[in-house]
Amino acid sequence: MKATEITVWYGGKINLGDFNSVHIEATAGALLEEGDTVKTATAQLFEDVKEAVRAQARALKTKNPRASVLEIFAGLPVEVQQEIGG
Repeated sequence: MKATEITVWYGGKINLGDFNSVHIEATAGALLEEGDTVKTATAQLFEDVKEAVRAQARALKTKNPRASVLEIFAGLPVEVQQEIGG
């Protein structure tokens, strides 16, 4: 069996403080063409959705500077926490 379509999802919840939070997620899909590999296409899509989530998280952090790095993350990987927190 050969895959012809893939979909990836990435996301997490950010605590904005004052009992407010937001869930940021991104989903991307692709139809594979002749010569595409599932591994390569999945890796590229995953990088794309991770960057989309990071960009949104950075924007929220900029809008809400009172939120501390230790309070913000619930479900996002440590690498994203470090990137956004500086």
